[in-house]
Amino acid sequence: MNFFQDVSVPVPQGPPPQAVLEKKYWWSALEALLSLTAMLQFFTFDLVGGMLTAMMLFLAFMMTTDGMAEMHRYALAFAMLSLLCLFFDMVPLLSSVGGRSEVSVEPVDRESQDNELRITYTTIIKTMPFFDETQGWIYNGGSITMILSPICMLLGAYLSGQAHVEMHSTAMDASRENMAASMEARAAENPRARRFRVQVPSTLLQQGSDGGERTPSDNSSASTLLRFSGPSHRLTPD
Repeated sequence: MNFFQDVSVPVPQGPPPQAVLEKKYWWSALEALLSLTAMLQFFTFDLVGGMLTAMMLFLAFMMTTDGMAEMHRYALAFAMLSLLCLFFDMVPLLSSVGGRSEVSVEPVDRESQDNELRITYTTIIKTMPFFDETQGWIYNGGSITMILSPICMLLGAYLSGQAHVEMHSTAMDASRENMAASMEARAAENPRARRFRVQVPSTLLQQGSDGGERTPSDNSSASTLLRFSGPSHRLTPD
């Protein structure tokens, strides 16, 4: 008989474990940072970055509403997206730590000969400090978003990854309990696993070990049912 045919890992639904609920304030801080980062990105005309951050903010709101009831649906996806965005945010940040560079191309010479037009271009690379008061608020706001965005993604990856691990561990514990209960139920239904009851004849218990006669109360207590817990044997015909 297969004891595991009806046992499966349960899908966690409803509120997450207490260890995840205790991180509610950290999730609120993450949502505040994502909101600030998205606004700065839109104000500095980083439309692509602002849309990605707004999408992560919307997903974070979905996971934390209604007592984090939808956390089990999006925790793993949120962690993977946060790690992916973290990678793409760290590349420009690391390359700009020593100073932000702007590249511009300008034509400097143009020659027309016969049917050919030759244009000579000059590439200008201008390196400025990461924060520069002379560049205005758009430049410095972009520098701030380059720092805030990786922080948001790192925090989001940690919180969602920790939530996914906690929920998976809780689901595995519930699966083990269901498996043990199923095995006990099937063992109880198996005739070979049942315990046999043996009733000792009352005539054999009329006398005590000292040879004296027992009282009726002694006889009633001695004639109780005894359980047989030894292994069963099958008798073969001679």
